[in-house]
Amino acid sequence: MTTTAAALRWCATCGSDVTFEQPECLDEHEGECPEWLCQRCGEAFLVGFSLPQLGSVGRPALGVA
Repeated sequence: MTTTAAALRWCATCGSDVTFEQPECLDEHEGECPEWLCQRCGEAFLVGFSLPQLGSVGRPALGVA
């Protein structure tokens, strides 16, 4: 695996600060690849995306009983 970046980050699985590496991006993301992997346990996480704003998802409103 080719690594393009490394950073010290909190790993929830390891329960400590460990080195996370950003592998070479094979998914052709626009800009920086959002995938990071813990070098101790292999846990992965994504960064750089935003969650939908509250109310932006088309769901029926709940009535008050």
